[in-house]
Amino acid sequence: MYDRTVTTHIRKNIMLPATLDAELRELSRQRQTSQSGLIAHLVLLGLASERSDEDPLLRYLGAIAGPPDLSATVDDTVYRR
Repeated sequence: MYDRTVTTHIRKNIMLPATLDAELRELSRQRQTSQSGLIAHLVLLGLASERSDEDPLLRYLGAIAGPPDLSATVDDTVYRR
């Protein structure tokens, strides 16, 4: 028997300032992900923050600048700069 999983997505049409669009395009390129996936992820983080039930570590998201492989090179980033 054919098992089909149905996922429901709702299309939203939003307007963004050109500067925000440029930031989203660049970040999605850096992360090698789609803009819509990135937007959904950021909205999810924002909603969690509004509800104040987010992971406390998310407060530090983006607070530390470093290479893309930061988790693998954390010692170099934290202790050797």
